[in-house]
Amino acid sequence: MSHPFARRAGALALTAALFVQQAGALSNISSWAEEGVAAAQAAGLMPSALEALNAKAEITRAEFCGIAVNAYKAVSGKAVFASAKKPFRDCDDPNVVAAYELGLVSGRGDGIFDPDASIKRQDLCVMLYNILDAAGIDAPAIAGDACVEDYPDVPQISDYAVNAMITMVDYTIVNGISAADEATLLAPNGTATREQALIMAERFCQAFEDQEPEAEPSDEEGAVSVPDYWLDPDLMFPSTETDKMMLVYGVGGEKYQTAEEAEAHMVEISVPVWRLQADGSKTSSTAYIEVNQSLAPIYEAIFEEIYNGDEQFPIKNVGCYSWRTGEHSQGTAIDINWEENMEATINADGSLTPTTGTHWSPYEDPYSIPEGGDVYNAFTKYGFSWGGNAWSSKRDYMHFSYFGR
Repeated sequence: MSHPFARRAGALALTAALFVQQAGALSNISSWAEEGVAAAQAAGLMPSALEALNAKAEITRAEFCGIAVNAYKAVSGKAVFASAKKPFRDCDDPNVVAAYELGLVSGRGDGIFDPDASIKRQDLCVMLYNILDAAGIDAPAIAGDACVEDYPDVPQISDYAVNAMITMVDYTIVNGISAADEATLLAPNGTATREQALIMAERFCQAFEDQEPEAEPSDEEGAVSVPDYWLDPDLMFPSTETDKMMLVYGVGGEKYQTAEEAEAHMVEISVPVWRLQADGSKTSSTAYIEVNQSLAPIYEAIFEEIYNGDEQFPIKNVGCYSWRTGEHSQGTAIDINWEENMEATINADGSLTPTTGTHWSPYEDPYSIPEGGDVYNAFTKYGFSWGGNAWSSKRDYMHFSYFGR
């Protein structure tokens, strides 16, 4: 008997530690933009790099990468991480790396990204347009209230940006701007302010976040053999390290020694999750996680139990495989909501010093994982250890690992 898992196109094996976080508000917001900026922030589009910056200043190429990555997450439902790769010599911003790996943006050539340059309006449209392709979302032509032919400066649009600008105008994501002679221009080579860019991204998400990605055919060649543990619910799950090693790596198998070897044993799964909204309500969503293929059924069972639990525990971000130290390189460890479930060293006086994340406040912060709650109970039921009580040298409240490391 086999259990098929198909990788979704564009799946990323990326580093959870560099996950892009939401942040506070811009400063000096124009009165006309206050509502739109607030909506963008509530939608999770505000990257931390923009916190407290001047809303009326021009947005840079690197800054808009942060917005674009968050917009991709909103319309695709996927978590996004930035890998340790460095595609550019002049920039290692994780937002830029993630946007590049998603196919949302490219560089200037010769390893240059030019992160601090202002982004052109047509390039902003291209990045938003590329999100649709990366997320597998179709944008059919529509007869909107606006049309690019209405603007006298249409010939200034570069060939590579024509389709993108047509789509963004048709869906009323990008509007014209008034020129000195009272003409309304599309201004493809003009720039955008931070508040304008956020509002455009929020309109984009409003237009496309409810659309389902195009269905992908299953890949029978990628079918994963289901261990006997999953065929009979009355069987005991493996509990010793020897049995767990056999389950994950097979008889006589060993841990993966290279990223290439590890990635050959990973599959992407989709799991149901609850998302916490700005008004305190929770909505059903889907998260996509790259995991060890041998543990894929157990991960699915765990997240089903969390989703169906009384807490309706909200999951803002979740990561499993990435080629780095520890069990994440094997796809046998999960991190959840890392900002609110800190990793911390234990000091001599028993106090904690955070090394990743900022706090752990169960029953106060809804994203913090309480010991004995639905998340804890689901993972430990299936043989995972929790970093919140597994070791004497540190606490890692976000971390659940199959081998206890």
